[in-house]
Amino acid sequence: MTIPFDSSRRAIRPAMRRGSRRPGQRGFMLVEALVAILVFSLGILGVVGMQARSVQMMTDATFRAQAAQHASELIAEMWTANPSALAALYASSPAGVRYEQWRLRIQSGATALPGAASLPPEVTVQTAQIAYPATLAVGNQTATRITVTVRWQAPGAAASNSYTTSAMILEPQS
Repeated sequence: MTIPFDSSRRAIRPAMRRGSRRPGQRGFMLVEALVAILVFSLGILGVVGMQARSVQMMTDATFRAQAAQHASELIAEMWTANPSALAALYASSPAGVRYEQWRLRIQSGATALPGAASLPPEVTVQTAQIAYPATLAVGNQTATRITVTVRWQAPGAAASNSYTTSAMILEPQS
């Protein structure tokens, strides 16, 4: 048995498909695409911002490590010097000869800190005679407390940074 061909059905079907869409849904895919692009763009901006902050933190850590290295070098040099001449050679006020050499290394060269020329480092040397405890020995001991403060200002930063360390050099005397 064959079904008779009805031309009216054919004409109705395409019209029903077209008419089945609601009028408010026209252009909805375009709005979805624009929202997706906006969300993606905000995500990319967030990643770029995190990368910039990461570079800034890495630069700060590098400068702090350089400042710590400079301070450690000076204290290591002071351990080998004559304890009675520490203040004359290394104090920043009045500036000793070895202090000036060390200050120039901080302000120029491969490991120079930015802004260190306008923010000179400080080195304080305090020496005191301390009596030995009666149970250990008789006599005095020279104790020298050294405090080193290194300052710098990163390029583009509003505030300066500093690194401070202290050491105690003991020299027994009779």
